[in-house]
Amino acid sequence: MVEEDIISTLPDLILRHILSFLETKHAVTTSILSKRWKNLYRSVPVLHFKTTATDEAAYFRFINFVSSVFLSRDLAFSVKTFHLDFTYHDYQIIYPRSPMEIVTAWINVIVLLGVECIDLCVELEKTIGFTKLPISILTCNTLVVLNLHCFGVEEALSPVDLPSLKILQLDNIWFPKVRDLMLFLNGCPILEDLFTFNVLFDSEESLTYDEWKSFCLSNLIQANIDCFFSHFPLKAVHNVHSLRLQIHHDKVNYLNDFIPTFHNLTKLELNSLDYGWQFLIKVLNHSPKLQELNIDQAHLNKETWTRKDDKENWVDPDVVPQCLSLHLRACNLFNFLGLPGELLLARYILKHARVLQTMDIMNVGLANINGLISSCPRASATCELTVYDSPLE
Repeated sequence: MVEEDIISTLPDLILRHILSFLETKHAVTTSILSKRWKNLYRSVPVLHFKTTATDEAAYFRFINFVSSVFLSRDLAFSVKTFHLDFTYHDYQIIYPRSPMEIVTAWINVIVLLGVECIDLCVELEKTIGFTKLPISILTCNTLVVLNLHCFGVEEALSPVDLPSLKILQLDNIWFPKVRDLMLFLNGCPILEDLFTFNVLFDSEESLTYDEWKSFCLSNLIQANIDCFFSHFPLKAVHNVHSLRLQIHHDKVNYLNDFIPTFHNLTKLELNSLDYGWQFLIKVLNHSPKLQELNIDQAHLNKETWTRKDDKENWVDPDVVPQCLSLHLRACNLFNFLGLPGELLLARYILKHARVLQTMDIMNVGLANINGLISSCPRASATCELTVYDSPLE
């Protein structure tokens, strides 16, 4: 008895959806299954290409394959999502068209096809630096999600007009000046979610006073900002509701001078705080509505775990931050070594946070700190304190 091919009886819409979970090279291979499948790959809403070409032959195979997919595309169907992860460093001769010219041509096509999500990582010549960003992306009015990895944005930046963009990820991106990044963001008026990592600048020149007055990411809900490698202007994300900052002790003094008031901030995560207590207090003073505070002191490295003293002494501030007195409900302290400043911080929060409901401490120090903290006076009668001991060997 021949088993019935149930999958092939499904509507084309369902089959396209199934194929959208595959890399395009696998989706194309389904064309040999039967006449029913022969042309389905041509209308799948997701194009997903990934390769690391190790030699010239592999490079040409990949370029020819992607180009053939575009040439066979049924233009009656839009491309909703385009993933391209392409690495090739070893070419020596000059081709009729450079690799980036070909990639740019692909981007131009998917922009015309109404793409909603672009996830782009193109690493070409190691010696030249960041790959130039295709400018057609910057005026794609259908784009909702944009993830960029390893690109450079030139100083002669075309006007950015991304009226539908809600999610932006910038990973290893170079801008000539800070102001170029600000102009980029200013072209995303309904942006809700921003992630930056290793965003680099040649110049710290930013917007003028009048330009800042017109700059507003009023829809921004959450931001994950790397201030470890570069000076990101926090003023750009002052409207955010949830903020994660990765900082470096060498840049704390710089950041101290540029902390805006986060009027809407209810959740804050500080990574690699490295015992920068003055910075922490200043951020708390500028976050009047904060409800959840998560602090991860430092990276997991040998220098961290062999330290015996705080880099900066804890000093109780003259005025208790408003968020502690009125709003803070949850506090989580990660990679807690039990150093004097950490203990004073925990005690200070317990003493002044009137509506605190939970404080969780992930203790990686060798000493049992539970007794040192549990006896501390608490402003909140309902606060539950939990210490998880997980000492490092």
